[in-house]
Amino acid sequence: MPIVWDLIQTVVIGKTPGHQPASLQVHGDIATIMASMEVLDLMEQQFLAAAGNDLMARIVSGEIDTEAKRKKLLDQYGEELERKYSEWENLQVSVVAGAGFEPAAFRL
Repeated sequence: MPIVWDLIQTVVIGKTPGHQPASLQVHGDIATIMASMEVLDLMEQQFLAAAGNDLMARIVSGEIDTEAKRKKLLDQYGEELERKYSEWENLQVSVVAGAGFEPAAFRL
């Protein structure tokens, strides 16, 4: 638990109208980690959407006309996604390593 507290600089709890849950804003290294994780999730979603669109376009055009071709293309997407995970992991490590140099905030 002390390690987690070292990652948190401040926590700001804000009022919200009505009976809505309070807003919570966390400042510090933990905010940078959480923000980078959110970005990585968005990058993965974008890749999967683009791969899905590409697959559908190739099916409609007739380029993918057998199950074997579809499986081969899906395997290629999987390999590309694995390469991207490695790149994104390096990006996340870089962001987290530099987290202490600039204040960061993450809204929950």
